[in-house]
Amino acid sequence: MSEKMDFDWNCKNRARQRKGCGMVAAHTVNLEKLRGQPLIVGAGIAGVLVALHMNDAPCILIAGREPQVTDTGADSLFSLLKETGSPAERAARTLRAGKGLARLDVVQCIMGRMDQALTGLAQFDFIRTHGWPDTESALYAILFGILAKRKNVTIIPATALRQLVLVEGHVRGAVLATGDRIGILDTNVVIMAGSGACGLFGDDLGSSHGTGACMAIAARAGATLCDMEFVRFDPFALSIETTGKTSFAVPPLLWEESVSLLNESGHRLDGTGKDSDGLARLVQQNKDTGHSVFLDLSKQFSGQSVVAGDHLDRFLKQCGNVGLDPRKEALPVKAAAAFHIGGIMADIAGRTSIAGLWACGECASTGLHGASALPGNALLEMIVCSEMVAESVLNESKNMQVDVSMITPDLSVPNGAEGMLRPFVKMALGPVREGASLRQALFRVSRLASCDDAALVAQMMMISACQREESRGAHFRSDFTAEASVALHTELCEKSLAAMVRSIAYNVHDLNTMDLQTH
Repeated sequence: MSEKMDFDWNCKNRARQRKGCGMVAAHTVNLEKLRGQPLIVGAGIAGVLVALHMNDAPCILIAGREPQVTDTGADSLFSLLKETGSPAERAARTLRAGKGLARLDVVQCIMGRMDQALTGLAQFDFIRTHGWPDTESALYAILFGILAKRKNVTIIPATALRQLVLVEGHVRGAVLATGDRIGILDTNVVIMAGSGACGLFGDDLGSSHGTGACMAIAARAGATLCDMEFVRFDPFALSIETTGKTSFAVPPLLWEESVSLLNESGHRLDGTGKDSDGLARLVQQNKDTGHSVFLDLSKQFSGQSVVAGDHLDRFLKQCGNVGLDPRKEALPVKAAAAFHIGGIMADIAGRTSIAGLWACGECASTGLHGASALPGNALLEMIVCSEMVAESVLNESKNMQVDVSMITPDLSVPNGAEGMLRPFVKMALGPVREGASLRQALFRVSRLASCDDAALVAQMMMISACQREESRGAHFRSDFTAEASVALHTELCEKSLAAMVRSIAYNVHDLNTMDLQTH
């Protein structure tokens, strides 16, 4: 099994190898030669940064598809670089947005390291010479280009982690798949750096349209997941029916000071005093009642209020590409999933409830965000925590390797039911949620959760949303509109999910659901 695995890669990357770059782009990868190296799962910004911070230590980075980060209009990098307040002020705003669920020690630590982390990133040759890039995707391209030259990093494309191999509660191996080929890597360290599950909504703003694969694999291995119900929705994603998929949103700097919303009849909608979560709910509630919603930016582009900058020029170009001009017309908008706040429960250095398993980035839940996420904080968390994760891994004592190559994995389906799940996820887990819809979706999704990874993630999100009988931050229940007096986290383990589904069914006297074979 672990002798060799064949990987197809494109000619450009093979050419890089021929030029002598440190990035290994071999057509055939010998897993035996990589035995014992830490495995980083996910080649987005979080994964690339962890690999860069591994210094000269050998490590492996796998990517499920050609890695990329797209520009969605969130302007996370711009939000960080234009920060004028002190770290203490940003920490205070983060705690307010977290609604009692953001961890004070984590917030203080990450905000306290912000300037140092950004300064460290700016020391890379390209950024030091040319300055900061304008977009998150440009930053990613720079970082990945630097990583590709590192001789200590083996980058394996078109490859997915399918299962963790545990021996006596410690990670001892990883089951990897490329196409229909399966191989097992002997390793004591796996770092989950994948995306969240915003891709389950179908019209998300995520760059990878992820379905939470890292979360599902960690859960099946026995890891604890936290606050899976919390998803941040961008209130003003462009609603262009002809494109079939939302690709970008209105940059926050165009609406954070003043919001002017209209319906299809020109009637103004009152968004006064609402934060991003409240605006997302307002937009969704109007859409649910059959109305269209438009964002009027004419004041922002007129007279003394005119704004400028490369990021805004990019937004105008994006609008022009779909036949819109925000300087002359109101933009059709809708709420779209932008960031999965919950995930694999981890400390600030990425350590999870499983020995040998770390988590970093969107798939992790460190306690920074709490019940909502401020613009720029997700990127800041990746930048700061990636260094701490790498440091933690490098300081971990070296354990004797265990040969797990002959183990026969019992694999679930990674995303076989994704298309069927999306209508239930959108119905039950949008900006406005309600108990009956949540339970209906949960009972349907639970039929597949034992064998499908995307269904397992959706099930965990729905169970957590059912349990949270209150409205807090990004989670709003129309049947429980008040915020509870005590802020509590929701924690889940995969082995307890079937019993939790049955308990929910008992509570609503749904006897038919008692017979569901959920696991």
